[in-house]
Amino acid sequence: MIRLFQRSQLPSTSTSRKIWHPLTKSAALLLGLTVCFGFTSLDKEEMGRLIIKINNVSKDKGIIWIGLYDSADTYLIKEKSILKKIDVSKKGYHEMVIDSLPYGTYAMALFHDVNANGEMDRNLLGIPSEPYAFSKKPKSKWRLPKFDEVKFDFSQDVQEIDTKLKKWWD
Repeated sequence: MIRLFQRSQLPSTSTSRKIWHPLTKSAALLLGLTVCFGFTSLDKEEMGRLIIKINNVSKDKGIIWIGLYDSADTYLIKEKSILKKIDVSKKGYHEMVIDSLPYGTYAMALFHDVNANGEMDRNLLGIPSEPYAFSKKPKSKWRLPKFDEVKFDFSQDVQEIDTKLKKWWD
């Protein structure tokens, strides 16, 4: 039969004190190191930095809206996206950095809202009249791409996506 003792029930010999004291110090040191180095949870969600490189900005005004979507169910639903914006003041190249993004599968859609009205403008036929891009080149420009066509895996500490804004007729 195994009998458990409370500390006050242990014999008060110098041997028992020598056994408990070093163990207590070791446990405290291990706990301190764990907290200092951030190993507080083995199932901690892994995160990284996503760098979105945007090329071919043709106007020096407006806003570039970037939406990140984590599933086909939330794809292209503004309220369910990670939504970021860049105020455009120059032509050419722009960059957006998203820190602490959980690893996973995402799709990205972005457009240059040249007139800053908060919407992707379209002509009478419904064709986009403002430049846009996706995380991957869509298979067809005659319809919106599906999540699976433009998705990418995000699983690195630092990952880059290069995009090029284009107009529909390009």
